[in-house]
Amino acid sequence: MILGIDHIIIAVDELDKAMEVYRRLGFQVLPGGEHPTVGTHNVLVSLSDGCYLELIGVKKPDLARQFPFGKQVLEALAGPNRLVGFALETDDPNGDVQAIRDRGLAIAKAPPGGRIRPDGQQVSWRTAHPENPRLPFLIQDVTLRALRVPPPSEGLGGATRVGWVEVGAADPQTAITAYAQLLGERSVEGRFSLQRGAIHLSPSFSGDGIQMVALATDDLARIARDWQDRDVPFYDESIRGLGRVLVPRDTDGARISFCQVR
Repeated sequence: MILGIDHIIIAVDELDKAMEVYRRLGFQVLPGGEHPTVGTHNVLVSLSDGCYLELIGVKKPDLARQFPFGKQVLEALAGPNRLVGFALETDDPNGDVQAIRDRGLAIAKAPPGGRIRPDGQQVSWRTAHPENPRLPFLIQDVTLRALRVPPPSEGLGGATRVGWVEVGAADPQTAITAYAQLLGERSVEGRFSLQRGAIHLSPSFSGDGIQMVALATDDLARIARDWQDRDVPFYDESIRGLGRVLVPRDTDGARISFCQVR
């Protein structure tokens, strides 16, 4: 069963610089580790609901180019939108893969994945990837989830959770069909609700893929006060249907908004 949004992947030029950007916003940035077979490395921004932002950099470009995921990260680094994609957590990858195939969507299980944490511990997981690389992939932990994504112990992550991801589509109807096949759910005006988070599809003239991450909080005013106290520049906007929205000016190339949700 697909449980919800597992994590959102954000490509960064320099991992150390990105860590400072997100720490300035008030997030606790946790050590990730290295993906030695792909040539990338990461750090994590955990949220209160178990979802997290993965800040990923390329350590060995020549190695990364040999793998589809590494190519996606490099492509994001070459453009203005640093949001690479996102993953969906599953508790039954074999069952979900078969169900997805039965609904007519091509998807394949990948070899076991993993990374080495800075403390030397091995983290392992299983994934399955749709043939269309713009669709999210499925992931299940082999080792304890807390090894892959420790919960936040302080900071903004403990006060925010994933609200939804906005996915652009040049052909929205085709995208709605593909997501319905992937999720086994029907959309409501291009929106799919999950146990953790949601997926919103919208027309796009800049290509298919994730365009924005919306983080939900119960106390938006408190976040605004905290940023003002620490001189963090942000836009205070009102979006129809969403109400007040805070948009930090600097998220290292990723479009992230903060919304009041009760």
